[in-house]
Amino acid sequence: MTTMKKTTPPFRHGLALALLICVSPGRAQDVPHANEQLETIRAERHGASSVAPYSGINSLLSDLQRYGEGLFRFEFRLKLKYPGMAAGAAPKLALQHADFYRPLAVQPDGLIELPIIAQAQAAEAVLVSDQPKGNLTLNGELLLTTPPNELDMAGVRRIMAVSHKLRSEMLPWYARLLFPQVQGVEICSAQAGWTLQWRKDGQLWGVPLSAETDPPRNESQTSQTGQTGPRFCTVLTGQERWPDAALLVAPPDTRIGVRLQL
Repeated sequence: MTTMKKTTPPFRHGLALALLICVSPGRAQDVPHANEQLETIRAERHGASSVAPYSGINSLLSDLQRYGEGLFRFEFRLKLKYPGMAAGAAPKLALQHADFYRPLAVQPDGLIELPIIAQAQAAEAVLVSDQPKGNLTLNGELLLTTPPNELDMAGVRRIMAVSHKLRSEMLPWYARLLFPQVQGVEICSAQAGWTLQWRKDGQLWGVPLSAETDPPRNESQTSQTGQTGPRFCTVLTGQERWPDAALLVAPPDTRIGVRLQL
C-alpha cells in the first residue's frame, strides 16, 4: 500500500472511517421513564447503568445510507472495560424512547446491529445498558461491502471518490481538519500473493502487487479462516495506470479496507 507523509497505523478489517463511542451515564432528565422496569434492562436515576443519546449514531447511519452509494456499512461492537463487572454472560443493550422500547441483540463477540429511526425520534432516544457506568464502549467501524474477489480498479476508484465525498458531505468544515483522509484501499492477507489481472486483445495480462514491510502492518492477527500469524498488506490508491477492468486475484483469507491518514 502506498504511504504518504505522517501516516497513522492502518485501521484493520476494511474501514474507511472509525469512531469510538463511549456509552456513558446520562442525566436523569435525559432518560425517558428512568425508573421503569424495561424487560431485562433498568435505566436508573443515579448512574448505576450506562446511558447514551442516540441522535449522533442515527445521523451517521442515515448519512452513510444517503451518501455511501452502498459501498460502505457500519459494524458496531460492544466491549467491556472490566469484564468481571458484567452482570451476566453478555452485556444487554436497548434503544429507549418515550414511545417505544427496543431490545438489541448482542452476539457473543459483541457484534450488534443498530437501526435507523426517524431523526425526530432519535433526538429523544437513548441507548441503555445493564452495565455500570464507564464499563461499556461501543466501537464502530466503517467497512467496505465489496468482496475481495470482486474488487477491480474501477471499484477502487469509485471507493476513493465516494470516500472523499463522505468526508466532505458528512462532516462540517471545521471537523474535516481533524478527521483522517482516505489514503487508499488496503488489501491484507497472511500471505503476500496478490495480483491484478485483465484481458486485452484476447490476451490475459497480470501484474503482481508488492507487500509492505512496515512492521505495524505485519502484526499477528486472526484471519477469516481462523488462523493466526503475520498479516501482510498493500494499498491501491486509484491513481495507478492499470485499466478499470484489472481484477484482484488474492488468497482466500484476504480482507480489504481503507487506509486512513491524518
